[in-house]
Amino acid sequence: MTDKKTAIYESAKELFIQEGYKNVSLRDIAEAAGTTIGNLTYHFPKKEDLLLRIQKELYEEFFSVFDSEITQENAMNVLLNSFHEVQDIREKNRFYYEYIINIHEEFPSMKEELLSFRKRLTNFYQTIFRVLVEAGSMRSDLSASAYQHLVTTISYLTYTWYQVTTPYYDDRENMSLSETLTSLIQPYLT
Repeated sequence: MTDKKTAIYESAKELFIQEGYKNVSLRDIAEAAGTTIGNLTYHFPKKEDLLLRIQKELYEEFFSVFDSEITQENAMNVLLNSFHEVQDIREKNRFYYEYIINIHEEFPSMKEELLSFRKRLTNFYQTIFRVLVEAGSMRSDLSASAYQHLVTTISYLTYTWYQVTTPYYDDRENMSLSETLTSLIQPYLT
């Protein structure tokens, strides 16, 4: 049996997925979790606290897939799998990404976690590209700053894609984010 805090969190996440973040109140969450507003606010005093836990979970989910050492043998698979993981996480958590700009404006404390994730993600991609260059899978004639720009472009494209396409363009037949990221690295490959 799950504890009440976990039940509240799971209920909130499920409601956000079904109804969208903006359409769910704390009262809705308490009712779905079979508890009172008082109990809910004891565990999660504000809606921000639920969103912060969701955000941390999303970031942990991404890196839990890629916690192993990056080697010359696995670097390309890790890179391509990371692109697919980004796409999968986004699709499973549309409620979060649809309102990501609003969420970060409404809850500035969440920006700290976001900035920490971005640093970790930057280091992750820098390591992969360094290993792929050493392995001869990516071009060695390009400068380190060219790869830094690639990392920045991947990061910006990913965040922009989340913010712009999730609420407006996902019903259209376009390239997926993972396909776009994969095509972005093509000129760097040997």
